[in-house]
Amino acid sequence: MNKILKNITGAIVLLVILIVFYLLTFQLSHERLVVKESKAVISIGDLNSKKVNAYYELYEKTTQTDLEESKKWTKHIKGLDLIYYNDSNAENQKEDKEIIAINLGWRYPAAKFKQGEYFDDLGKNYFSLKEVYQKQLEENYDVDKKIYMTNYKGYYFISDDVMKLSDYMGLLVKKEINKNISSKMKGDTLGEAVIDLEGLAQGMDAVKINVDYEKNELSINSYLYGDLEFSKYLNGIEQKDRKFHNYMGKDKIYITNTDFKGLTTFIRGNINPEINSMLSMVKMFTGKDFEEYMDKVDGEIVYDYVKNQMILPVKETKDFKKLIEIFAKKDGDKYILGNGTTIEIKDNVIYYNGIMSEGSTTPKEDEFINISLNLGLYNPVLKDIYMDMGGKIEKNKINIRAAITDEELLEIYNRMEGEKND
Repeated sequence: MNKILKNITGAIVLLVILIVFYLLTFQLSHERLVVKESKAVISIGDLNSKKVNAYYELYEKTTQTDLEESKKWTKHIKGLDLIYYNDSNAENQKEDKEIIAINLGWRYPAAKFKQGEYFDDLGKNYFSLKEVYQKQLEENYDVDKKIYMTNYKGYYFISDDVMKLSDYMGLLVKKEINKNISSKMKGDTLGEAVIDLEGLAQGMDAVKINVDYEKNELSINSYLYGDLEFSKYLNGIEQKDRKFHNYMGKDKIYITNTDFKGLTTFIRGNINPEINSMLSMVKMFTGKDFEEYMDKVDGEIVYDYVKNQMILPVKETKDFKKLIEIFAKKDGDKYILGNGTTIEIKDNVIYYNGIMSEGSTTPKEDEFINISLNLGLYNPVLKDIYMDMGGKIEKNKINIRAAITDEELLEIYNRMEGEKND
C-alpha cells in the first residue's frame, strides 16, 4: 500500500514539474507578442472566464441570440490578440500589417495533433485553411479572404497573407518588445486596445481603450498617456468648495476647474480660427480679453444642453454686467437677449435662460467633468436612454470613462429592433 502511495505521489510531483516546465519554457509570454515594431494591439482575455460568461448572458438576453454554437469554439480560447505592426525594413513600411494571435492554453498540443483536419501544409510550418472550410467562412460569415496559419510556443498565428506571418515571426524571434504598448496592457478587463503615439503627437505616449462588464454595467475607459502639459488646466476644485454640483442630473454637463483662464488660453490656441475670431470680438467691444472674463468664473459651470440653461458662478459681477449690457436689453432684474433668452444675476451667480432646477446625481469628486449623455441626441429612437460619462486626471494620464447599465442596453436593442420591424 505504501509503495502504491509512493508511486502516486511521485507521479503527481513529476506532473507538476512538467507543468511548471511547460509554463516557464514552452508557453510564450503574452508580452512577447508585442514585438518592437507593434503600432497597436487589441487584446481579449480568456473567452471562458466568469466575467466573459456574464457578458455572454447579457448579450444573449439583449439580442435574443443563442451563442451555444459559438461557445463550443470560444471555450477553448484562453486569449486572442490582434496585432498591427510595421516591418523594420524601410522598404516594407508603406502600411501597417496585422496578424491574429490565439492562445489555446493546455489545448495547444491537441490542436496541433488535429490541425491536419482543417489546414493544408505549405511547408516550413506554414498552413492554409482547407477549401471546404474556406467556403463555409465565406457562406456563413462573408469572409472572402484566404486564411493562413502558423504556430509557435503555445500560440496559433492567423493572417490573410502568408508573408505577413513570415515577417511577424521574424520579428517575434528577435525577442524585442514595444514596452510603450506592453506596459499599458493590464489584461484585467473584457478587452483592451493600445495605440503607440510616440513620435506621432508631441507629449503623448499612447492611448488605451478598455471595455469591461461588472455589476450589471458595461463600461468603457479611455486613457491618454504622456507628458500632458495641458492636463494642469483640468484640475477640479475641492469637494468642500463645490456649491452647484447638486444641480447635476440628466441632460446636464458639470465642469469644475481651478484655472478657467488657463484652460481657455489653451483651448483658444487649438480651436477653429473662426471661433477664435468671434471670441476676439469680446475685447473689441469691452477692452478685455475673453480669458479675463473666464478668470473670474468661480470654479464651476453647469449646463443643461436640452433646455439650453447654464449656471455660471463668478467671483465678481461688475465686468460681466458691462459685457451683458452690450448684447442685451435690461428689463427689471433680467437682461433680454436678441433671441429672447434671459440672463439673471443673483448673489454672484449668472443664470442663463432661466433658473435651473436641481438634479438627482452627484458628480464624482475626483472628476473634472461629468456628463449625462442622452443618446436620443444622436438617434431619436433612443430618446431618454442615458450614458454616464466623466473625466479625471491621474499620474501621467487622463481617464475618460463612460458607462451604461444592462437594462439600458436591453432597451436600446428592443427599440432598434422595433424600428426595423416598422
